[in-house]
Amino acid sequence: MQHALLIINPNSRNGQAEAFEDAVRLLEASGMEISVCDSESEAHLVSLIEDYERKDGIVIIGGGDGTISSALEALHTCQRTLAIFPMGTANDLARSIGVPANLLEAAQVIVDGRREQLSLGKVNNKHFFINVAHVGLGVDVTRELSSDSKKFFGVFAYLGAFLRAIKQNKSFKVHIKTDDWHVSTKVIHLAIGNGRFYGGGNIVDQRSTLLEGELNLFFIKPQPWWQLLLLGPSLRKGALDKTDRIVRKSSDKFSIQTSKPKQLEADGEFKTTTPAEFEVIPNAIEAIVGDMPTSTSGTV
Repeated sequence: MQHALLIINPNSRNGQAEAFEDAVRLLEASGMEISVCDSESEAHLVSLIEDYERKDGIVIIGGGDGTISSALEALHTCQRTLAIFPMGTANDLARSIGVPANLLEAAQVIVDGRREQLSLGKVNNKHFFINVAHVGLGVDVTRELSSDSKKFFGVFAYLGAFLRAIKQNKSFKVHIKTDDWHVSTKVIHLAIGNGRFYGGGNIVDQRSTLLEGELNLFFIKPQPWWQLLLLGPSLRKGALDKTDRIVRKSSDKFSIQTSKPKQLEADGEFKTTTPAEFEVIPNAIEAIVGDMPTSTSGTV
């Protein structure tokens, strides 16, 4: 009998109790044995994974991207198979691996059992991330978000936070280097994506899939806030349009330096400050996936 450790962020259960119970019953009806635990803290979440003794079992995490991000190092170190109950606001990793937002449908993905090896991003040889890391505007957007706004407005809270942040429009000098490319310029936003989606369904880069073992960087040059609004559709789709206002580059490593130390966030959480060294770890964790978007897929 397949065993699963189902770890739930208790703050994510609001309004989903019935759907959650139905999803668990579907897993049990498929012949799966489920142990359900609430995570009390990030440290508790990690210890639950590290202490899980069923070597052939899977770890199902019920929560949002932040909860999953907290578990990445333990999943990688313990070589555990990840499955997802999307119970957060943005659920960008779930989008990236084709797991539906509906919990019953997400449970069916787990029953179907298709597995893929996913890459992980790592910054300063210490901090893991799976979706995207930000410096600049992305950090400002996170600061504008509140738990209450995400609770009441869902993904629309990201739009409101973005509109407030772009009016601040703070530029900074950055030097970016890879093995075969370097640039020094002023930017208002820089992002390095490992996954496909961020910020509630925006695409990092049309080429990104979590399977190709590359990081996808883009930065936005300084411009009036109203011009940023006009770039919205291109940013939403991760478009590869020829423009001098958005610059894109793919590599397995990036070195980022800023004129002054800048806060760096990844998967919606503060991780470190610049300077920052990024690398990708191909085939880092196994995950149970649905119908994953391809490098030519549009938004979902």
